[in-house]
Amino acid sequence: MTDSRYDVIVLGLGAMGSAALYHLAKRGARVCGIERHGIGHEFGCSHGSCRMVRKAYFEHPDYIPLLERSYALWETLEEESGQELFVKCGLLLSGMPESTMVRGLESCYGTHHLPHRRMDSDAAAKEYPQFRFPEGHTVYHDPEGGYVLAEASVEQFISLAQVNGADLLIHEDAMAWQSNGVGVSVTTHQRTIGADKLVLTVGPWAASAFAELGVPISILRKVQLWYDSPNMGVFRDPSFPCFYFNTDNGGFYGFPAFSQLGVKVAEHTGGDPVEDPDHLNRGLEPEDETKVLQFLGEVFPALEPRRTHFGVCMYSMTPDHHFLLGKHPRHENTIIAGGFSGHGFKFAPVIGEILADLSIDGTTMHPIEFLGLDRFAPTLRSST
Repeated sequence: MTDSRYDVIVLGLGAMGSAALYHLAKRGARVCGIERHGIGHEFGCSHGSCRMVRKAYFEHPDYIPLLERSYALWETLEEESGQELFVKCGLLLSGMPESTMVRGLESCYGTHHLPHRRMDSDAAAKEYPQFRFPEGHTVYHDPEGGYVLAEASVEQFISLAQVNGADLLIHEDAMAWQSNGVGVSVTTHQRTIGADKLVLTVGPWAASAFAELGVPISILRKVQLWYDSPNMGVFRDPSFPCFYFNTDNGGFYGFPAFSQLGVKVAEHTGGDPVEDPDHLNRGLEPEDETKVLQFLGEVFPALEPRRTHFGVCMYSMTPDHHFLLGKHPRHENTIIAGGFSGHGFKFAPVIGEILADLSIDGTTMHPIEFLGLDRFAPTLRSST
């Protein structure tokens, strides 16, 4: 016996789940979202004040069509919410010419006609004097790059979903879900609800579900750091863009100072394995800051960093660092998304649209074949 019946249940309301809820509600589906924490919480993968958006996509050229749609949907979300959520301040990417990043950028720009500029380290330093670019680095400028406000975006997805009729169950922990030929059910510690379809967007908590399917995901602990400086004015937009540096010590990224916390910087590479997302070390360990401070000293000698804040989140990593997206191979009425590998937030609007497509239509026109579950477990047939 269930308490309520819906067309779709969305389990997990981080970036992807909140976007799915928004699209489903806009399309007229009777939909309920379930979230064990609050909206815009800091316990998973979708927080940290800002997340990078870029079209300079060195990971794989096939992401570009999804990015183009995502950019359009970010604009729609801003129009509907009346809030500025996407700040297009530009992005610098710096690395050695033979690096995977630079080769990936060359492939991306060779496949897709996207605005960009390529500079050597000397030319880049003249244009951006706040930076000290490593000798021999090739630097790309992505004028379409910038950042989105993370928690605010999740909150707006949820708010607009509610405007369009979505129901919410907040601070309810899902104890179990079941799927059969008739539908699905989700049992929380307070109730059981049923639906025709289920969308699973539970971030690092999906690792066990993927593992049962033979799809490997590793969870990494990641630390985000904020720094103030006596001369913070030169590190603000518009003179200071977002950045990503591929160095001998790792990959580091950051954002212009847009709040009193200052510049946000973090290492994209590395990270400590997490055995249980419910028992993540959320404190700041001495070694968490060592490589970041070394990077800042080498690349931003005038910053004089004074830490103002830190945060801890998680990356859900696939072996090839590409997403996992599609129908559950054993349950046709369940759609599962995860493994966003630290670069998924920018895609949230289009991932939400895809999840709505798969829930309502059973298929999508978006090119997601390269994100299928069956690339790791060939015996699975994940329909898209």
